[in-house]
Amino acid sequence: MSEHKFLPQPYFLINKEFDILEFSDKSADVFDFSTNFLDLTDWESQGKLKNILGNSESRPEGEIIMKTKESPYALFDISVKWNQDECHVICIEKDHRLAELERIVEKHRVRLAETNLELLEKKEQIEKTLNEIRNLSCPFIRLTTRAALVPLFGNLDHELILQNGTRILEMSQDGSYLEILFDFNGVGELTNEGVEAFIALVKELQLMGLAPSIIGIKPAHAIYLNSAASVPDVPFLNSLSKAFKKSVY
Repeated sequence: MSEHKFLPQPYFLINKEFDILEFSDKSADVFDFSTNFLDLTDWESQGKLKNILGNSESRPEGEIIMKTKESPYALFDISVKWNQDECHVICIEKDHRLAELERIVEKHRVRLAETNLELLEKKEQIEKTLNEIRNLSCPFIRLTTRAALVPLFGNLDHELILQNGTRILEMSQDGSYLEILFDFNGVGELTNEGVEAFIALVKELQLMGLAPSIIGIKPAHAIYLNSAASVPDVPFLNSLSKAFKKSVY
């Protein structure tokens, strides 16, 4: 018994007249029985097939339309190898292979869409967390009936002032405040945009009749404030305790 019958792809052993001498079990599953290999191909492809099979000097390959049990127009890649007067032919259905590739691509596309959704959800969660952090980084604390403390934490950038500026202005109007103390002891780095936004907030408070003060300026902070387009005309206090004494007593 020939071992060729157990090959996992359609296989044929043919002679120079294209008569089928042997074939694999897979061939019988895919094609209707025929004694001549040409009968398995579309008539328009028979000329191309003869050219491929007629080249016995090398191992040619090509695409051929063949007639299967499922379709009269199935595209196959065929590979041939001559051994004296006999030719070994392997047929691989290209449509089937493309379908497999399409399924793989579709699987990756679905996974990519799921990943993008997961990343979007994580991005939204991160943005929500950052917003909460920025709110906590700029609390408004009532000290007395006339004074409130706004300790700043983290980096003083445009986003921090943009997110909290309106809230500070509204809370400053809610009471009978006269002084707003901005504490810089918890501030890390400053940005030029953040400083400009902070100075604009200070000026708005001054227009409302409030007296802002700045506490705990470090040398690195002073460089940014001094290089700003307009330096805020406010008191600068060394420590929070001095500010408390000034505001409470």
